Amino acid sequence: MAHTLFTPNSQSNGLSIAAYKVVTFFDRIGEAMAKRKVARDTYKSLHKLTDRELSDIGISRGDIRSISEDKWHENSLRDTYPHNIPSNPNLRGSV
Repeated sequence: MAHTLFTPNSQSNGLSIAAYKVVTFFDRIGEAMAKRKVARDTYKSLHKLTDRELSDIGISRGDIRSISEDKWHENSLRDTYPHNIPSNPNLRGSV
């Protein structure tokens, strides 16, 4: 009997799948809103600092958005030498 309760054509199984999708949808919205609030609060806090204070902690005003959106590490990797792009050996030392 348990096999017939969980077949793909079962109406109760379809309702539970739909309910699960609705719950996870609202969970994801809630997580995104909480993450956005933290990013907004971080941005506001860093933006209030003076250029001197930002310099003291080792960041510039242009870094505030990437820090608040938690993309600081991704941007620092992007700004370093791109290891996945082959370089032309004839150009070494000339640039």
